[in-house]
Amino acid sequence: MQTAEPRDPYGTALGAMKRFAEAGRFVPGEPIVVTELAAEVGLSATPVREALACLAGQGLIERRRGRGYFYPALTAAEIIDLFELQLAYLHAALTLYPRGLTPLRKAVAGVDPRDGVQALFDAVITQSTNAALLLAHQRVADRLKAVLKAERTHEDPDNATVKIMVEAIVQGRIPDLIGLLETHHERRCAQAATLVIEAA
Repeated sequence: MQTAEPRDPYGTALGAMKRFAEAGRFVPGEPIVVTELAAEVGLSATPVREALACLAGQGLIERRRGRGYFYPALTAAEIIDLFELQLAYLHAALTLYPRGLTPLRKAVAGVDPRDGVQALFDAVITQSTNAALLLAHQRVADRLKAVLKAERTHEDPDNATVKIMVEAIVQGRIPDLIGLLETHHERRCAQAATLVIEAA
């Protein structure tokens, strides 16, 4: 008995490819075999190929003309570029609190320092309620997924960085927070070469 194809095969394929990428299923630098993935998710190759093309357009998958799709292996320079984008997005989010500091304070109050700096960054971006900023930041975070996982092993064990940043926000010391973000940014950029190896 043949199973019925879903009503939205492209949407199904796109969701599956995103889940695979988030779960670390793809190895950086290795080819993605469309026919194998299609068989695994029970679809024809066409919607899987279309989903990979969409993700390639977002920079999450690499398309090499004549060679197919690959999960990108980021270089140290690309990691630094993405860190710089994330820092710019944080700066933008910290200027987007037209209702005062209360939403920003509430957003970070729910951050568990044990979840790391990225959880704090996500909260700061989310509170901006700017849809374009949220989407752009999510794409950067998606591209950095393996790097951010590796970076967690280098965070201070007592989560002091997150605690200090949260305290600066709660006390309304946004200029101090920006200074802390700049210091953190310099430290993480200095680790980029190490993170390339650990994220592979």
